[in-house]
Amino acid sequence: MASRRHPFVTGNFYHIYAHSVGDMALFRAKDTYQRFLNVLFAANGGVEMPRFDRNNDLNLVWDIRNGKIKLGKPLVSIVCFCLMPTHFHLVLGELKDSNISRYMHRVMVSFSKYYNLKYERRGHVFESKFHSKLLDDNDYLLRASSYVHLNPQDIKGWNKREHKYLWSSYQDYLGSNRWGDLLQSEVVLSQFRGKKEYREFVEETRPSFDFDPNQVWDI
Repeated sequence: MASRRHPFVTGNFYHIYAHSVGDMALFRAKDTYQRFLNVLFAANGGVEMPRFDRNNDLNLVWDIRNGKIKLGKPLVSIVCFCLMPTHFHLVLGELKDSNISRYMHRVMVSFSKYYNLKYERRGHVFESKFHSKLLDDNDYLLRASSYVHLNPQDIKGWNKREHKYLWSSYQDYLGSNRWGDLLQSEVVLSQFRGKKEYREFVEETRPSFDFDPNQVWDI
């Protein structure tokens, strides 16, 4: 397998993307979205991942957020996310060289095992190893957060309502952060005078947005 064109270096931020095989629906129902969110946050620690509740509610995440379950030192900073029917987007900060690779392996293997068991199938769930783009300056980081948060505009009924989309961190940027310290929204929000200004920034990028993910991915 070819190596990446860039390493994952401590202190840098990266736009991460992974797509399902053959446009297969990754998230067929509420419970699959919730399971992915459980994995997304439970995988971010130096200890073995906790056992998952078979009900796939978010109680596991709440227990992690509230300190009832200890994960050890985080592997990455989860800055923002958006789960789409056939793919997902993340912006991650690297806390130690190559931790992103370790973290993403845990996320994708855990969710793939769950998915194949749930839907009684075999084989790959994702089309390749995850794709990544180094966000090599602060402007690119801010624009990437906007791109991730505007992704639901492509789903029928969600254009101009992306801030209400449950499976995205955008609502956590504009309202109360559901995930507490598990989501490092201040990496972006601290650069604005408030949440209203961040929303204005996102809306300003909408009509002229030129962030083309098809041209920037490293694999």
